[in-house]
Amino acid sequence: MPQPPYSTERLSFFRSQQLDEHEKRTMDHIEEFGWEVVIIDPDHASRGWAFTVGLHDTAGKPELILIGLNRKTSQWLLNDAAERMKAGTDLTRGKHEGLLEGVDVIFRPVDRKWLRQVMGWATWYNNGDKFPVLQAIFPDKQNRFPGEEGFDTRYTQPLLQPNAPMTTVEEAFWAASDPKSSLFDWKFPDPPHTMVFLSKTVQAGEEVVTYVSHDASDGAWQFLGDSMMDGGGPVVSCFHHPIDRDPSLKELADLPLGWYAFRDTPTAAWQRFEHGPEEGDD
Repeated sequence: MPQPPYSTERLSFFRSQQLDEHEKRTMDHIEEFGWEVVIIDPDHASRGWAFTVGLHDTAGKPELILIGLNRKTSQWLLNDAAERMKAGTDLTRGKHEGLLEGVDVIFRPVDRKWLRQVMGWATWYNNGDKFPVLQAIFPDKQNRFPGEEGFDTRYTQPLLQPNAPMTTVEEAFWAASDPKSSLFDWKFPDPPHTMVFLSKTVQAGEEVVTYVSHDASDGAWQFLGDSMMDGGGPVVSCFHHPIDRDPSLKELADLPLGWYAFRDTPTAAWQRFEHGPEEGDD
């Protein structure tokens, strides 16, 4: 049987184990090409991302991660960047053309805290998070990068560098891979960053939510406590914030338009009712 193009001690170790089909496919790709590109498709909480597995093992180079581009572009860019590194290019120096049409790409080191959170398959293969990773960062169509004057925020992407602040963008990207976050398994029909209405007492944590309304006219959601609107407000919030604070609200993910639900206490079962034709939200 011919020797595969790539053979390492780690690959030999995995081949000696009982592997499932997913694991075998990863070994096949790494043995043939030197790495595998893993693609996480976008969903309600994330624009999706892609990363390499095996590049550090077979070539001694950093793994790569890219966030927010489509599958085809992500695979092309990461494969091209990996080939450039193997040929001796230091991706951390300067801007690199030809990876994306009409614009440059820069590469920056990734803080290790992100590896187990969003590169689980790579940490499995590498038996931990003791390997370097570079993030491919892309600009807007005018070749302006995040943080530069005039940058088009439509091209905002989470920045995973050790000195990067945890803005709402990074926090949402983290939460999308956190089983303890509502974003990890979002059930509501509206996206988690939809604006919803809370009473001030609920927003401040002075009251728990005991009344929820899904308005028929505009699809708006209201989350109120025992004081109802006498609790002050309305206060505008991202949808996932009250759900993060009170996971029991997930039970109302299928509350139809024009319906409301209430409960007597935080541990009581929700009771659901349809708003009457002339009935407004309380």
